[in-house]
Amino acid sequence: MRRSISLVVTFALAACSGSGSGPAPEPVAPEVAPPPPEIRLPRAPGAFAPSMMALAGDGVAEPVDGDHLSDTETCASCHPDVADQWGASAHSFASFNNPIYRVNVELARRELGHAQSQHCGGCHDMALQVDGLMAAASPTAIPPDDLRAHSGVTCRICHGVDEVSSDGNGSYVLARARLSSPDVDDPASVEQHKADVTVTKLGSELCVACHRGFLSPDLDVPVHLSGIDEPTFWRSSAYTGSGVGRVDKVEQQDCIACHMDRVAAGDEEVARGDDGTVASHRFAGGHTWMAAMRGDEVQLEAVAAKLRGAASIDVAGALIDDRGQPVEGGVETAAGRWFLPADGAPVVPGTRVELDVVIRNLSVGHRFPGGVNDIQDTWIEVEVRDARGKRVAASGLTHATDADDEDTHVLRSYVVDDAGEIHEEHALPRFRGVIANHTIAARDAVAVRYGFEVPAGLKASALPLRVDARLRHRTRTLRMQAEACAAITTASGQAFRAGTRAARDADLDPCAPQPITEIAATSVWLGAGVDDAAARAAAAGLPRAPAWARLYEHGMALGAVVGERLDEPRAVLEAALALAPAGADGDRPRAMILAQLASVAGKQGRTDDALALIDRARALLPDPEPPVLDFVAADALARVWRWEEAAVAAEAAARKAPLNTAAWVMLARARGSLHDDRGALEAAVAGLAISPRDPDLLRSQATALRALDPARADEALAAYDRFRAPDAVAQLRMACARQSERCAREREQGHTHELR
Repeated sequence: MRRSISLVVTFALAACSGSGSGPAPEPVAPEVAPPPPEIRLPRAPGAFAPSMMALAGDGVAEPVDGDHLSDTETCASCHPDVADQWGASAHSFASFNNPIYRVNVELARRELGHAQSQHCGGCHDMALQVDGLMAAASPTAIPPDDLRAHSGVTCRICHGVDEVSSDGNGSYVLARARLSSPDVDDPASVEQHKADVTVTKLGSELCVACHRGFLSPDLDVPVHLSGIDEPTFWRSSAYTGSGVGRVDKVEQQDCIACHMDRVAAGDEEVARGDDGTVASHRFAGGHTWMAAMRGDEVQLEAVAAKLRGAASIDVAGALIDDRGQPVEGGVETAAGRWFLPADGAPVVPGTRVELDVVIRNLSVGHRFPGGVNDIQDTWIEVEVRDARGKRVAASGLTHATDADDEDTHVLRSYVVDDAGEIHEEHALPRFRGVIANHTIAARDAVAVRYGFEVPAGLKASALPLRVDARLRHRTRTLRMQAEACAAITTASGQAFRAGTRAARDADLDPCAPQPITEIAATSVWLGAGVDDAAARAAAAGLPRAPAWARLYEHGMALGAVVGERLDEPRAVLEAALALAPAGADGDRPRAMILAQLASVAGKQGRTDDALALIDRARALLPDPEPPVLDFVAADALARVWRWEEAAVAAEAAARKAPLNTAAWVMLARARGSLHDDRGALEAAVAGLAISPRDPDLLRSQATALRALDPARADEALAAYDRFRAPDAVAQLRMACARQSERCAREREQGHTHELR
């Protein structure tokens, strides 16, 4: 009753306030409840679980089957060049005809069960998968002499996909209806065939379905681990315009542009363009071993050519410990005296020298090396010789032949089992945590430190010292090769090898030595007797970037390990800035360096310095500004909880770099910290559209839903709990370090290798 009276009084007062003159006030519109928030939960696998693979449509009179998918000869009748290229590619040897894959899939089938091996089959064995052979309980379910076990990823698979999602683990929908063969004398039939097989509408998203892979409880393993993930790193790179790591300028490229170069085609190739070329179906990447197994020199050279120069190597700086003896010159830091670049650095007998070898990923649009990081084998060799050619110290020289070498720095990830033991044979069922990943993101750089003691009795006649550094690549570790070699000698291995000879006219020998590709090499000279280091390098035919650029890459690399290297990144970048060209042509180089200095300042807690450096970089760059400046500002502000400013900067970064997962993570975090739950949820959902299982985004989504939609918060929290990092990783890292000197060293990002 009291409520009714107050309402009447309110209306009466409102009516009287007009004093009987003028128009009546506009009625107040009732508040409309906001629509329920959109959320995005990871999609569960379907009929081919744990693979995300699916078939589209029902009621097809003659549905696709394994024999149809394995048929490449029909395609070759009109596309001979394309078929030949595909026949040399790793795609065509992706099934049980691949001795490396067969070791891993058979291990999964033994330890997890045949049904769980569909996780592998969705991307490697589609022909077997659709016919139910991967899940069949029979031990002899995969016939060694069956073409379906030797087909790999065929024409009718890639060109028969209707749609894809960003999930990975084979997240494509394959047309249930068979792809028809055109009547070459009927133009309408040919046009219909072109429309049916085109992948233009999917583009590089077609590659995402299988080149993102992960382990999860769906596979009956107790943890979620991200494995191969080219999409996240390509999308978040300068090659899509969404890089937030540095001021960068590269030609934008996708998977197809990079891995399917246009090559000359013959007159009989129907797909031949007006320029006489066709997109190469060799899919050249880093798999030199598969080409070498078959003795395919053409494919081997195509892959090796893709690798050479993909990354650079530089001996970028020399750190002299001058605490025992005074050393003149260089840049003084708490760690010692830096000589930047390293060329001509003094060599004083009885002192310690540390060299920073910098590797930069120049042209790979994802992490380098890519693919399955845990069995990659790209390593660094460093050799120091005196003026007479006598070796003084070295690292990595035995790695090419010694499977037990654990001293060398290898660009790979280190995955451990539940006892903290490193696995080098890709034993998926036993993986429990990643303790380190030393592969390099697109356009990024890493600095690997090497130390040695200058012999106290080193004579002046032994100077200058020459330091050679090489970056070398082999497809897989020697331990993985030993597994594949042992497996091929078994009765089953011999049966599949014979099946490959019969079905594909190819003999794959995994026991033959793997080819080694030299990706990059460099040399520097240290000590007295170096009159002109640049002239020496030129005489040796060595490429040498300008000094400022070498220091920029060095400082960029050290910026990733600020916690370990303290003031060193700042010292190196300030030296780079002093050498950068002045004037209009120097605007961009100086902006590049300033952006990295700002990033370092933010990580060191010097927030106002970081913002001032960003302003200086902005003044040097034309519009539109790259997203890195906004992202670095957001990161610096977030570190000191200046959330309102951080949210503004993060929103600008996400708007400019919409494919960058880290930008959406930053924006969701900043908005959530301001209690802007709806804004945080929108940012999380936008990021989950491109990275559906990113744990940071799943956490932000679940946290926001606690306030916005409690009824759905539990399922969002369950999704986060399912796909977050394993709880035991810290314990596994410590267990690994206790039992392995290599593990203790490699788990630290800023570690030092001793030159022996």
